[in-house]
Formats: sequence, C-alpha cells, structure tokens
Amino acid sequence: MSFLASLTDEPALFFEYDAIADRWTCSAGLRELYAIPPGQDPTTELMLDRVVEEDRPVVRQRFEEVVRRASPFSLEYRLVAPDGRTRRLVLVGQSEDAGGEVKQLSGFIVDITQTMREGAAEAVLASTEHRAAIEQAKGALMLSFGIGEDAAFEMLRTYSNQHNTKLVRVAEYIIAGLADPAFAREEPVRCLIDILLSLESHEADALDSA
Repeated sequence: MSFLASLTDEPALFFEYDAIADRWTCSAGLRELYAIPPGQDPTTELMLDRVVEEDRPVVRQRFEEVVRRASPFSLEYRLVAPDGRTRRLVLVGQSEDAGGEVKQLSGFIVDITQTMREGAAEAVLASTEHRAAIEQAKGALMLSFGIGEDAAFEMLRTYSNQHNTKLVRVAEYIIAGLADPAFAREEPVRCLIDILLSLESHEADALDSA
C-alpha cells in the first residue's frame, strides 16, 4: 500500500513522485501548503519555487541525489506559505528503485514552525513512565533524521493529532518497533517510516473492528 492510499481524512502532508513520468501526487494538505491551485499539476520547479531562496540549493541537491540513488532521506528547510509567513518543515521520505533505476519517491512532511508551549509539553510529560517513552522516541527521531529536540517532539505531536492516537501510544509503538526484528533495516529512516506505516495500519484495523 502506498503512502497516499493509506491516508485518513486528516489534512496530512504526504507526497509521491513518479521519477519516470516526472509526476508529483500530493495530498490536499500539501497542495494547500504549497499554494498549488486546484486542477494544476504540481511540478518540481513549482514546489522548489515555494522554498526560501537560501534553502533552495540544498533542497534541489538532496532531491537530485535521491533520484539518482535509492535511499531513505530527511531534510529540514523553510517554505513561504500562502499567507506570506515562513514555515519550517521536516521532510522524511524514501526513494525506491527497480532494476537499478529509481522509480518512485514517497514520504511525508511535518510542519514544525509552532513548537509546543512549555506548559503544554510539561503536561504531556507529567508522568515519569510517559516521559521515558517520549524521550526515547524523540531520541530515535533526532538521531535518524538529524533534527533537533523541538522538531522531534513536534513530529510526534503532529502524527498523534493527524491520526487521533495518543502521543505516548505513538512513542511506545516506535520504541517497540525499533526492538522488533521484523523492522530491522540497514537504514534507520526506512525503519522508522515502516514503523509509522505499521502503526497507521494497526490503528485503522482497530477502528474497523470496534
């Protein structure tokens, strides 16, 4: 199942890129963030044009690298939103090949512009048990994606909100997945992507059987 095929009705920020056809498919939330009008096909140049000028060369270089060689990837960059405000984003994805040629990129984006206020974060981490799980999950995200503590926490919080799953549940599932041989991967980014997709599928199954 592809990333987009497993979306809920939440305004998630998912994408797929067909490298052979040079064609992007973006979730409604991502199209809105990038100010792509209804009926207009997103293009690489159009999406790069939304990126803050100083960050554009790095984003372009990373994109060209993962199109040449299949691998998991992550990147933090800034984008000018439709309201004119600058948003700070974390992109996490995977490029996949067939026969030695990259065929597709897929992944998701998390908006980390607004970090949790100190009081709200303390409320979430009030329990010692919950604090330990969340801190471990944050550490895994920080190490794998090369992001800071606030960005890692915001990724957990955003995923929790988008899928109506308690934040500590997301953290515990990540920790359990990292220790599960079924998720053993050479690349930690690929491992975490597969864990999150598995959680999404598990939660959907639980709702169907409720």
